[in-house]
Amino acid sequence: MKTTPIIFFLILFQFICISCDEDNINSIPLDFGDASVVYADSTRIVNFINNIYTYVPGGFGRVGNAFFSSATDESVFSPEGTNVSKWAAGSWGPTFLPDNSLPNSYKGIRATYVYQNQIHPNVLDEIMSDKSKMALMGQVYFLRALFNFQIIQRFGGYPIVLGELESVQNLSIPRSTYDECVDYIKSLCDSANTLLPVSVNDANLGRATKGAALALKSRLLLYAASPLYNSPDKSEDDPMHGKYDQNKWSEAAAAAYEVINLKDVNQQPVYNLSPNRVDLFSSIKNKEIIFNKLAQPQYNLEYQNSPVGLQGARGGNCPTLNLVDAYDMENGEPFNWDNEAMAENPFSSREPRFYEDILYNGSKYIGGYTVNTAQGGEDLKGIYATRTGFYLRKFMNVNARWWGTTSAVNHSYIIFRFAEILLNYAEAMNEAYGPDSDPNGYGLTSRDAIRMIRTRARLTQNIDLASTVPTGDKELMRDAIRKERQIELAFEDHRIFDVRRWKIAEEVLNVPAYGLKITENGDGSYTYEKIISEERVFSEKMYYYPFPLTEINRNNALKQNLGWN
Repeated sequence: MKTTPIIFFLILFQFICISCDEDNINSIPLDFGDASVVYADSTRIVNFINNIYTYVPGGFGRVGNAFFSSATDESVFSPEGTNVSKWAAGSWGPTFLPDNSLPNSYKGIRATYVYQNQIHPNVLDEIMSDKSKMALMGQVYFLRALFNFQIIQRFGGYPIVLGELESVQNLSIPRSTYDECVDYIKSLCDSANTLLPVSVNDANLGRATKGAALALKSRLLLYAASPLYNSPDKSEDDPMHGKYDQNKWSEAAAAAYEVINLKDVNQQPVYNLSPNRVDLFSSIKNKEIIFNKLAQPQYNLEYQNSPVGLQGARGGNCPTLNLVDAYDMENGEPFNWDNEAMAENPFSSREPRFYEDILYNGSKYIGGYTVNTAQGGEDLKGIYATRTGFYLRKFMNVNARWWGTTSAVNHSYIIFRFAEILLNYAEAMNEAYGPDSDPNGYGLTSRDAIRMIRTRARLTQNIDLASTVPTGDKELMRDAIRKERQIELAFEDHRIFDVRRWKIAEEVLNVPAYGLKITENGDGSYTYEKIISEERVFSEKMYYYPFPLTEINRNNALKQNLGWN
């Protein structure tokens, strides 16, 4: 069988380009006519699978260069009147859905059935070994599970498609219950896990592995256990929530532990935290990355999100003061504007992740550029200037250049990483057993998992939250875990779903996105004023996305989510 590279670049001491022409994971879709054209040729078979990967959601700036974070309390997209601003302001619905996962999800699902039903059964042994065939089938199960998860994550229970449907076909498929959908996706993850390898060689980076299937199951079961879907006041299972069961938390903990405990052939852990969190997002191969979406080197991310005083950059997704204030001090103490010393120097002595994620007034950036977001500063000029007083630092590669002699750089859009799994585990263990109990003998408590995250973040004090979360205090640990998740996973497309599944979005997303007006006093000091950067609206119906009107019209058995009729 021909080895099929699915990446455009590989890190080997330095970035080295490798050959990957027509048969990589981002290749132009293979025209599908008769199945025999595909199953009689191993290269075409792999290309068919590669094409299914193109339906995997991901990439920075999926809403007209805006991140999902700019529809939350994490950031504000600098240009006004954009689709993401309308989304954040509550101006969305069945006829305008900025994040509509359904078309690509169902196309991807259909492609997995084409492979399973028409191609896979007919592949001859002389064309491909059983081991290779099983690995491809494992990828297909994983991809089908991922596409289905994209739907349940947004809409709740949905019409499960179990075969090849044409895109123009009129349907009459009712929504399954929420728990039925969860069980179905879980079964796909389990099927994928049995067939997928623990790891892949460098030529196949980007393909699904056992870890990817288990990580998807971990996220799925964490969501299913969360308050939006698993509440004591909901005793019946319907499309918008499951039947309440406290044991769902222990199942979520067990699923996360499967990933944590995954071993390679030498019985060594497959995944661990990267020593350098910054480099993680420029990495293609890293022990923290479980599954990511790869692309060619480029500089568009930096161009679209850098301070506007730097060679015509476009401002982009600018962190809010809401998020900035959530970063602690380096000693683990919460930042507080009422503390005079903190208020006089708000960007001094903050925890390391603040400096990894945020560009603030006076910080250094590409080529030694000094950010100036004080009144009259170069980074407050023009229609693309920040409206919050901050710019994005996370993900940004300082080696990028979009002017003069351009320089394209690597980016890794990470869909699953080990830090998320530790956070999943910490949350589920705390809700199931409290912060300091390990009744199943996993060897890791909720507090232990958080300690691992905070140790990697180079926090020097209160690493295990001992000074803020007393032994056994589930409620305080819950708040601490949510804050830790907010900081560690900032801008990574988690917050928009986390605040929904925790059922706190009405508190968090129904308040303005704040910024900071900075005025230089002339003596080297600054005055800081909290300002409203963008008004935000969130109502109860918005916990679930509305099904698009086109989908309602096509499927006469599909019932709309409450409040969207």
